[in-house]
Amino acid sequence: MKQLEIIEKGVESTIYKRMILSKVSPRTQILYSNYLKDFAQYLKLSSPNGSHPLANVPDSVWLDFDATYVSGYLQYLLSCVSKRTGRALSTSTISGRMSAVREFLTEAAELGFFSKETLGYIKHRISIPRVSSVHHAGISSDDQNKLLEYAYKQPGLKGKKDYALFRLWLDTGIRREELVLLEVRDLIMKGGVPVLVVRHGKGNKIREIGLGDYTFSVVEEWLKESGQDSDSRHPIFCQVRKIGGSVYKVVDPDKHLSTNSLWSMVKVYCRKAGIKSKITPHSFRVAMVTDTLNGGAPIQHVKAVTGHASIRTITEVYDRNSYLEPIAKYRIHSLPKRQTH
Repeated sequence: MKQLEIIEKGVESTIYKRMILSKVSPRTQILYSNYLKDFAQYLKLSSPNGSHPLANVPDSVWLDFDATYVSGYLQYLLSCVSKRTGRALSTSTISGRMSAVREFLTEAAELGFFSKETLGYIKHRISIPRVSSVHHAGISSDDQNKLLEYAYKQPGLKGKKDYALFRLWLDTGIRREELVLLEVRDLIMKGGVPVLVVRHGKGNKIREIGLGDYTFSVVEEWLKESGQDSDSRHPIFCQVRKIGGSVYKVVDPDKHLSTNSLWSMVKVYCRKAGIKSKITPHSFRVAMVTDTLNGGAPIQHVKAVTGHASIRTITEVYDRNSYLEPIAKYRIHSLPKRQTH
């Protein structure tokens, strides 16, 4: 594949900027920006001033861009190994990156800087791998107990924070991106019922989740003792640091936890609590769905809590019941048995 030639330096670049601005959610903007940064690295594009590499590419360059770059990028992704897991990239990662490239080129075509015929070819002939619905298993009830018991034993503010975080996560099954972006103002009372407002769901959708009184109380206790409740825009969960003995203090009350810090928390807790199962942040979501369906929760209620657009996703992906009981027990007419002599 020929090297992409960057010519006409100094000519205004608008395609990347317009595409990113079309995304309403800041989280989605960051996600697409990162996906396209990987694409730029594949094209050997760089930015000396620290800005996004594609933000410096003149619009006219994309007039000579052809489908071979896109097919080459897809083959590159299929051959990549994740530095974090040591395994091939997930189908969701590949799909996300390829979708970002398609959207970028669609924006270029709309502005008249990319062939719509070539865009049509890319969309219909370069197939993105279908996203696999395989997810990690949920968390067993025994392991949920171990997790909460170990958090409860932690001293001072650390124990208050970690217990409240894991309790809220297990009770709601919200995405880790949603969890870290929660603010004090998102914990409210509505009609006498404790409610958690999730403002940063997929598609920038807002939803409300009813909470049990106990879960509400432990989160509220953490907020009061840490001082996070002094400002409604403070994050619900932030970092705490040990300052001596069993005494902890809040590091920065205005700074949200990162999704990576949640992942680290899960790994540390699983190791120290003696949990042998392979638990990931996604396991909290799977566990909530499976546990509540087992308890007789209406699937429409579960759908409202998880924020899924389709019930099918819940039944086919998140419900981890193994259904090992003999299906024959549901027969209306039992089969005859052999007569013993």
